[in-house]
Amino acid sequence: MIASTTALSARNEDNVDKPFGGKVVVLGGDFRQILSIVRKGSRYDIVNSSITYSDLWECCTVFKLSQNMRLKSVVSNESEIDIKEFADWILKIGDGNMNLNESGEANISIPANLLIQESETLVLSLVKFIYVV
Repeated sequence: MIASTTALSARNEDNVDKPFGGKVVVLGGDFRQILSIVRKGSRYDIVNSSITYSDLWECCTVFKLSQNMRLKSVVSNESEIDIKEFADWILKIGDGNMNLNESGEANISIPANLLIQESETLVLSLVKFIYVV
């Protein structure tokens, strides 16, 4: 049986001028943390390459999460406090509420419990860190 390609190549002329041909596209993530890679680009170039500076951004509808789902799945009060502190720390960094210098940069100290300890077998250290072996 030979399949017809007409259905695959069919166009709805009403959607020709719409972004992505009128298809719904879901973009996920924290745009403060996920930046584009601009080869030999300055900070300005990198920030301006993000989707929020694109002409497409005006066509987007932004939905924000209102509940931290990680906090709903914790079993102990202690881990809930740890997760809440981590979430607040990440938000503080993302919102730029750290001690910024005149260039808008900050030195951020990463807590020791978030660092992968040095060892001779780096891959094993990574596995132990992620899976708490």
